[in-house]
Amino acid sequence: MAAKLLIAGGKKAEAIKLLDTLRRESEPSATIFFELAKLHYEAKDLNQTESNLKSAVKLEPDNIWIRQFEVNFSKELGRYDEAIGVLIHISGLQPKNESYYDQIVQLQIKKNDLTTALLTLNKKEKNIGWSVNTTLKKAEILDNADRLNDAVNMINTLVLKYPKEKKYLRLIANMLHSNDKVAEAEPYLKRILEIDPNDNDARLGLVLMSKGKVNKEDYLITLAPLVSNPDAPIDMKIKELLTHVQQHASTGDTMLGKQLIDLCDKLVIAHPNEAKSHAIYGDVLKNNGEITAAIRQYEKTLTLNNKNFIVWEQLMYCLDDVENYDQLLITSSDAIDFFPNQAISYYFAAKSWIVKDDYKKATGLLDEATIISSGNPNVESRVLTAKGEIAFRKKEWTKAKEFVDQALLISQNKNADAMELKGDLCKESNDLKNAGIFWQKAKDLGGKSQRLIKKTDALKNN
Repeated sequence: MAAKLLIAGGKKAEAIKLLDTLRRESEPSATIFFELAKLHYEAKDLNQTESNLKSAVKLEPDNIWIRQFEVNFSKELGRYDEAIGVLIHISGLQPKNESYYDQIVQLQIKKNDLTTALLTLNKKEKNIGWSVNTTLKKAEILDNADRLNDAVNMINTLVLKYPKEKKYLRLIANMLHSNDKVAEAEPYLKRILEIDPNDNDARLGLVLMSKGKVNKEDYLITLAPLVSNPDAPIDMKIKELLTHVQQHASTGDTMLGKQLIDLCDKLVIAHPNEAKSHAIYGDVLKNNGEITAAIRQYEKTLTLNNKNFIVWEQLMYCLDDVENYDQLLITSSDAIDFFPNQAISYYFAAKSWIVKDDYKKATGLLDEATIISSGNPNVESRVLTAKGEIAFRKKEWTKAKEFVDQALLISQNKNADAMELKGDLCKESNDLKNAGIFWQKAKDLGGKSQRLIKKTDALKNN
């Protein structure tokens, strides 16, 4: 109880000392080992976490709380087989608890072990009973395993059970669409209209089908009912949207961007607590130039799931674009704690310190980024640009130019920040013509920072 009070008061180091004393002086106790494991985990001491956790499990192998913590810990370390093994054990202790089966299936899908995932869902049905969600999950797995006919047959069991429900017919139609079986969707759309003659989406689908090939804009319109349906698996929706999101990223098509924003808005309403829905919305907003809105979506994603580094990286790029360096420093520091082997986080942390004129801290972080990156040209070019920025701020023009030229060489003239800094150096030597040229090149390369926009606008006004 004294240790619990210390924890509640934020004195966790003292709590660890007290629990260690108890561990040495009392009979072996799973509770003490478990509390120590949790405290060491919060302190990010993974070795001590694992050691104490193993001792707790050895003493109480059937303790659900301890074993679930073990599952989460194993998942974080990427030890999916170990996590699955523990979940199978505790599902045997509580065979009616569906969350264990769902966790097992999720991990088996991560391993791309789709056949075993289906067997786990069969076991879930045997122990708990049939459910719509389990049937939909089976269909999703079958679809991802390229077993389209089996997936359609699986959803057809729901159509037979609920003959007046349109949503399952629409799921089949969309699944066929996504697998380039557009013509085979026709009977399902007709059955939707038999149930509801006023269903405009089904009517539109048939009209488009009668005209031949469905164009991109019309096809995205037909996705709205699927995306809005909270019962449809989110992975199926992401699969449908992803090709269009990638096309939007490469083309910058504003009309496509507006349609994707509308669809992603529906997606987060249907799945407000799914990290995937907010992540893909963030990508669409970022690609559409709506950086502040993208930041909100990425931050929401991380509150739901902070295990995907790509989301951290996208958020850091966005914070850099809007020049929110206070938040960028916090975010990059957290990213380093969670993913210490990702060099780009050290670069963003260094960039934040440069803005705060702490060049010593910035240089240390840049050196770490260089070591970790192992010659990655993207990181190396950015690190050289940051070192050039430090030299520029110190008015060491020759050194700054050397760094910038190296950065541009390594990036094959594709580093927008280096191109911008090249323009800054031209301005310092009163070469405004070339300054404008380099700043415009920086914008053409995707430079979105407010400072860059201000520079080019000021030059135009002059």
